[in-house]
Amino acid sequence: MLLVERISNTTRAHKSFGTDVDIYRSEIHVIQLIGDRKEVFISEIARLIGITKGTVSQIVNRLEAKGLAVKSVDADNNTRQLVQLTAKGMAAYEAHADYHLREHQEMERFLASLSAENREVLGRFLSLAYEMIEDH
Repeated sequence: MLLVERISNTTRAHKSFGTDVDIYRSEIHVIQLIGDRKEVFISEIARLIGITKGTVSQIVNRLEAKGLAVKSVDADNNTRQLVQLTAKGMAAYEAHADYHLREHQEMERFLASLSAENREVLGRFLSLAYEMIEDH
């Protein structure tokens, strides 16, 4: 799955995920993180994803402009911003989860059909392919 994710990160494709707006990969993954936690601080998103707070702020601003998320100031610490999904953001979150569930089922069925030895060979190959992509 890491290899698929790495290859997918090279595209600028977007989907609507059941909404009336285009949602890009970076945006849907922030939506996923927020939806998994119900509410989260911008600094926490940055730490969990491994990108800067400035980059997260830009993504969250785009989500807010699209009506997918809302920011609020933390009542306990007014220097931190809390992010939550709107109803439209939750719809995108759920559509994204359904999308992955459908897409992963086919892969899981294929992997389950392989012998343990074939899964091991495939796993080694994919690890090497992933390392090659990372090196380039």
